[in-house]
Amino acid sequence: MSILQKIESILFHFGFQECSKSNMNFLKLANDDYLIMDIFERSETADLFHVKFRTGNNPCNSEPYWKETIRLGFSPELDVQIIRDYIEKYK
Repeated sequence: MSILQKIESILFHFGFQECSKSNMNFLKLANDDYLIMDIFERSETADLFHVKFRTGNNPCNSEPYWKETIRLGFSPELDVQIIRDYIEKYK
């Protein structure tokens, strides 16, 4: 299984939604808190960010007002616990 397939499996498992116009996927944590995963198909890598959008803004067509890098070069085998921790934190 390629790294992209593993990442897609993780996104599906956690309920990330895909933006149709880009390779960005998002998971809403709270009113304005989201996890964003940018997938780069050519290099078969992904980056994970914690971002904040203004309430009511669509993450697919808005710029975040706050952005923190969680992991550049996300590894499905090693970094999946990071997503679990964020989900747990915002329950």
